[in-house]
This record gives sequence, C-alpha cells and structure tokens, in this order.
Amino acid sequence: MNIFEQYSDFKYIYPPRAEVAIAPGLLSGLGKEWIAQPKYNGSCAVLFINGQSEYKLFNRKNEELSLQNPIQYTALNDSDKYMVLCGEYLNKNKYGENGKPFNHKFIIWDILVWRGRYLIGVTFESRLTLLYELFGTSRGFVSENDMIIFNHLIATQVENVFMAPAYLDNYSELYNEIIQTDLYEGLILKKANAKLEPGFRERNNQSWQIKARKPTLNYNF
Repeated sequence: MNIFEQYSDFKYIYPPRAEVAIAPGLLSGLGKEWIAQPKYNGSCAVLFINGQSEYKLFNRKNEELSLQNPIQYTALNDSDKYMVLCGEYLNKNKYGENGKPFNHKFIIWDILVWRGRYLIGVTFESRLTLLYELFGTSRGFVSENDMIIFNHLIATQVENVFMAPAYLDNYSELYNEIIQTDLYEGLILKKANAKLEPGFRERNNQSWQIKARKPTLNYNF
C-alpha cells in the first residue's frame, strides 16, 4: 500500500497541470492514447470536501481562492470522508457558448481523492470513468425559465458546478471549433494510461499532459 494512499486529514495537494505547450497544427498527429478536455479560461483550483460538512477551495499556489461565490460543494461528495477535485473556477468574466458572461462556476476536470483514498497509481482513464459515474454525462439542465444545453460542458447535480467532457479523436477539428468561444482557451491532452503521482510539490504529473492554446499577446500557442 502506498504510504500516501489514505487521506483523512487536510493537506494541500497541488493540481496536476500541463506545462508543455504544442502548436495547434500538431494536434492532428496525436494518436488514440490521448484524451482531450477543453481548456477553460479561469483560475485553476483544488476543491477539498470533508464529508458533507465543510470544504476549502484553493488556487494552484496553495492559497485560498478569494472573491468566490457560495456554491453547495458539499453536495458533490458521496461519502463522509474526503473528496478532492481539480477544476477551473470561472472568475475572469469570459463569455460562454451563448455569448453571455459565464462567471462564478466551477468546472471539474480531475479527481485526486475519493472516499478518503488518495488515488495515486490510478490511471487518468480510470479517474475519468469515476467522474462520469459520480456526476453523469448530461449536457444540459432545466432552469426556471428555460432548458439550457451545452456543447462542451457537463452539468452536475449541483447548481453552478460542471464537468469537462472528454474527447478521444478529431482533436484538430475540436480545437478549431471550441476556440470560437471566449471561455475556451484550447485543449488539454492527457495520456489515458498515465498513473497519478503524488502532488505535494507544485510541479507534478507533467510528463503525461500537453496543451494547445489559441494565440494571445502573451504566447503564440
């Protein structure tokens, strides 16, 4: 048993983030060992949920995230033990798929701890399967006045919490489509069979992730 496997007390875990960027033109050459998720333009965040009683939302620098709206995060947890989720907190006033501001939402893209177990050694594909089992695959929800359908978001059972969908092919076409929306920066691609490594240092789990972003004034891709 890995000495880090049990997670019963709060200890900050740095999120597994892609540091290597590739030119979007190279996406068409990637094989089926990769899984793509949209890259959202928000603040990378780690959500620590202790049972159904309390939560902490931190940024990727081990600081509690400021200026966040209340969200019922504890309703995401399916046990009385710790759950730790990685995601994007949307706080940059970006426009969503309907052309309107899409702010103060949390988008889950990975799970690190489930039912008090730190998922070290578990592949990304298996963790993604677990997320789908926990939160489903619905691309929409019914509000008081309307039915809202998303192209590149999965709605969870908790208001203002979403999950990133996964794509297994056609990465180049997908990239060209999603960058038309202000909220989406590009794609993150992760190796399906890559096993989670401990995240107690800021730079971790970088060998199995790459990103392709739309050009800005700060970078070409």
